[in-house]
Amino acid sequence: MAIRYNTFHFSADHFDEVIVVLQVNNHVNEQNFWLHVEPFVEEGQVHTSSIFWRMFSSRGPIVPKFTWVPSYERKEQMMPAQIGITHPVGTDAVNRLKDFDIEIPKSWMLNQDHPKRGIVISLPEVYSEHEVVDFAVRSLEVLSPFKFDGNYVASVTV
Repeated sequence: MAIRYNTFHFSADHFDEVIVVLQVNNHVNEQNFWLHVEPFVEEGQVHTSSIFWRMFSSRGPIVPKFTWVPSYERKEQMMPAQIGITHPVGTDAVNRLKDFDIEIPKSWMLNQDHPKRGIVISLPEVYSEHEVVDFAVRSLEVLSPFKFDGNYVASVTV
C-alpha cells in the first residue's frame, strides 16, 4: 500500500499550522504517522546530483529534510516522540548548528549525528511544539547548502 500525504506550505515566520499538526497527533497507537518539513524549492532550482554520488557519498540528500514522529506504543512500551534531520553537511552537523547558535535543548536526547543518516533526537514526554518547529526551520536553513527564501513545504501522512 502506497503512503499518502497531505502537503501544505508555510513560512519560517508563520508556522501555526505545523504546530497544530504536532499538538493533534502528539501520541498515536501505531508507528504510522509522521511529518516531513523541507525547504520549498522549485523543480530544477537545486541540482540533486547523480545516482552515483548518492550511492557512494558519505553525505545525506542535497535538500535537507526534517521529520517528526509522535510517541507511540510498541509491545506495551512507550516509544518517545522523535525528530530527525537528513542533510548534506557530512560529519559534525550538531557542531555546525552550535556554530550558528542553535542548541539542542537539554531535555532532548541526541541519539545520532551520522553524516549519511542524519541527526536523530528523542523528545521528552512533555515538550513545546513551538520549540520543535522553530528548531526545524532554523536547522534546515543552517544545514542547507543553498539559499532559499524561508518558505517550507510540510508533508503529513494521511
